[in-house]
Amino acid sequence: MKFTLPTPRIRVVLLLLSGSLAAFLSFFGLRNALAAYYRGLDTRVGYERAANLEPANSRNWFLLGRSYLYDFEQPDPALAMQALQRAIRLDRYSSEALLDLANAYDGEGDSSRARETFLAAQSVYPLSAEVCWSYGNFLLRQGQQDAAFRQFHKAVELDPKRAAEAFSRALRAQPDGNILLDQAVPASVEVYLPILHSLTAVGDLENANLVWKRLLALHQTVPIRDVVSLIDEDIHQRHVAEAVRAWSEAVSLMQNPPPPDPQGSLLWDGGFESGYAGGGFSWRFTAVTKDAQVAFDQSEKHSGAQSLRILFNGHENLDFEDVCHSIAPEPGQRYLLTAWVKTQSLTSSEGVRLQLFVFAPDGNQTVTTEEVHGTQPWKQIQLPWTAPPGAGYGSVCVKRKMSDQPEANIQGAAWIDDVWLVPVNEVPPNP
Repeated sequence: MKFTLPTPRIRVVLLLLSGSLAAFLSFFGLRNALAAYYRGLDTRVGYERAANLEPANSRNWFLLGRSYLYDFEQPDPALAMQALQRAIRLDRYSSEALLDLANAYDGEGDSSRARETFLAAQSVYPLSAEVCWSYGNFLLRQGQQDAAFRQFHKAVELDPKRAAEAFSRALRAQPDGNILLDQAVPASVEVYLPILHSLTAVGDLENANLVWKRLLALHQTVPIRDVVSLIDEDIHQRHVAEAVRAWSEAVSLMQNPPPPDPQGSLLWDGGFESGYAGGGFSWRFTAVTKDAQVAFDQSEKHSGAQSLRILFNGHENLDFEDVCHSIAPEPGQRYLLTAWVKTQSLTSSEGVRLQLFVFAPDGNQTVTTEEVHGTQPWKQIQLPWTAPPGAGYGSVCVKRKMSDQPEANIQGAAWIDDVWLVPVNEVPPNP
């Protein structure tokens, strides 16, 4: 169906109207594109041009206000407040603009208007962690500790990543860690763990142990790797008894703990069943060095599901002491160190053995078992030992001494399993 315009004059009018509409749309499209381009420059000049091109766009004024407010070289709080106020007039539900305006008022010492604007931001976006966090810091600066802690609590509840910083800031105003744990942060594993890591990193064991007690009270699974920083710091500060207790408690929270070791053994996971190697009272080793490779091996074991395998590459007459386990012996107590060792084509006159070392006031002590080299089936090695007076901390390590024989570079494999250090009245039976 064809539609014919009645007169040439109408056709001209419609043509002119179409051209005007096209020009109008092109103008606004070009203006919007230019505004977006200038906004994307992320500069103060760019935001100014974007705001001039699109004065009815709230975000242009918001970004311009931020550029005035947070420019460290040339801040202009007055212009920042003007731009942010205009952004809010255009969009009264912009919690971002309200929050920045509140911070601007606070920075200029206008606490009353800052408080009103913080509350307005909260009414617009009550579930904003950023608003709660900023308002809490404002209240803390105003000396309103309880109200500030309530805001911190809500901010961390909404965003647990803020937990460590919230506790740290609150601690500056309130040194009682229990009050902070009651009021400033919610009780959960995902909140307590970053606080625990932060406190142990700065050596604040008093508050770190308070957090650890709260974690225990939750009766939830906690990965052992998340607790080793506390145990290691306890050991570093010579709080060995506390470290032993915390390790035992941490093991009790493991989701899949390894089979229990013989009663009284100072070595945890002597059968290497957990597959864990790290800090605390667990095995420690470097998986790959230029001279050896250390790994758990499920294809060869004395008992259980796996053992620990050490492969020597034959490049050096190696002094090896890279697989160790911390111990906390009782001074004067008699112990028996036992382990099962298997070797395959392990060259040189010096194979692998176990070495026991302790710190003691009258002189550190080092004792070793017999060594095993060549090709040997599973063989048990033993070492009776009495902890010297004052010995409270030490280590058990897999050791290979340097050989004094020609062509002593060590090559081959060794497997270690079922390593125990028990009081002599609790010697484990041979499995």
